[in-house]
Amino acid sequence: MKPLALLVVPPLLAATAGQALDYERDLMPMLTKKCGECHSRAAGQSKGGLAFDDPRHLLSRLGKNNLVVPGDWDASYLFISVYRPEGDKDAMPPKGKGERLDPEEVELVQRWITEGAPLLGKRGPRGEMPASIAEAEAPAPKPAGPREWTNKEGRTILATLLGIEDGNAILRLPNGTVHRYSVADLSEESQAALAQ
Repeated sequence: MKPLALLVVPPLLAATAGQALDYERDLMPMLTKKCGECHSRAAGQSKGGLAFDDPRHLLSRLGKNNLVVPGDWDASYLFISVYRPEGDKDAMPPKGKGERLDPEEVELVQRWITEGAPLLGKRGPRGEMPASIAEAEAPAPKPAGPREWTNKEGRTILATLLGIEDGNAILRLPNGTVHRYSVADLSEESQAALAQ
């Protein structure tokens, strides 16, 4: 009797075979390998409170601070940070830390988010995927740096503008958290600064 041969399919090949992506099968090994130096419970590092090797932890982070917005890859900080060009101050991994995802791996992250970021049997809304990353618009312009933003009540915060989407300014605070703030609620001066 011949021994049974196990068919081992690399994650990228499995993911492109027309089946839905699975975080633990298709993304976790890749993200743990390339991002685990800073974002792994097993390595004792979870910078920014993020660990890719703990699916339950990651599930609790979906939607928080726009880390992953299921169905909306271009509003998801995870995608934006791995998509940015090497050397950009907001690109992940930071220069000299870990190995960058290659374009096929970045597209895999994009596709997983577009499919609703399925994780541990839960799935968010589905989005639309461009034919390729090259055909997608850049997720956000390179931020000019932090500046003061004032709302109509006169309150001021220091934040970096990441982009504008659906009438909201996407602002990153100095501590790294990302918030959507209604453009209509900003002062006239801050609204004018958005156009610059």
